[in-house]
Amino acid sequence: MFTTRTWVPKGVDQGFIMGYKAICDTCKGNGYTYVTDTKKQTEVKQCWTCESEGEINWSQAEVDDFIYNTYFRKQLH
Repeated sequence: MFTTRTWVPKGVDQGFIMGYKAICDTCKGNGYTYVTDTKKQTEVKQCWTCESEGEINWSQAEVDDFIYNTYFRKQLH
């Protein structure tokens, strides 16, 4: 699931593929979230979106696919 936040490029590695990061919208960067069950009890759970890292990482290929599917495929239809 991609967010609408601005892409933040990771530092350019020495000839390696550059990755992109965004703060997780589910846990707001904490790595955990509060879940309320049917009995109105609140529990702390690890974030399932970012796997408790607080950031979502994408490779260059995933970013390219997202841009293509979002902008260019709409023009073809």
